[in-house]
Amino acid sequence: MLIADDQRRWVTGNTAACDLLGIPREEIPWRTMDDFTAPSERKRLEEQWGAFLASGGAEGWYQLYVPDRGSVAVEFSATANVLPARHLSVFIPPDETTAAESKSAVARETPWAPVLVEGSGRLQLSEREREIMTLVASGLQSGDIAERLFLSPETVKSHVHNALGKLGAHTRAHAVAIALVTGQITWEVSGDHSDNP
Repeated sequence: MLIADDQRRWVTGNTAACDLLGIPREEIPWRTMDDFTAPSERKRLEEQWGAFLASGGAEGWYQLYVPDRGSVAVEFSATANVLPARHLSVFIPPDETTAAESKSAVARETPWAPVLVEGSGRLQLSEREREIMTLVASGLQSGDIAERLFLSPETVKSHVHNALGKLGAHTRAHAVAIALVTGQITWEVSGDHSDNP
């Protein structure tokens, strides 16, 4: 999870974002989304970012360019103006169930889809669903979550599926964004998810 300003400059991010991007936390305010986008895709990013700011939310697949790792396809969800001129971006690497979908969407250059994040009719997550979505937000994959919570991977996937349905989300990244904005999970900026019990 990262917070950006109107010019796509990152203000802060959580440990999982730093791990994904391969940068220390103190470097986040010196970086932009453009820094992790292939030069050939920056014009497209600018257009998509403008549409995102106008609509208030976006989701889809994004091809991050990470130095020393190359291109990394991620689930992407963004919510505009979570604070004035501050925008939430959630990037989640695909797990085994979404890896093929991510490659297909990125290959098709699927545009970001505008989404609504707030709204009535959303169901509250159960305590276990909140716990699992918090771990998803911290960068853990289904297998890691299962091991940490002493659950089967299928049970974790079932809880994630139920959370997506309750939140009206299309992807895990979208669900994390909605859960954050609606206060069902909290933003973790400091600390390492491996320190959690």
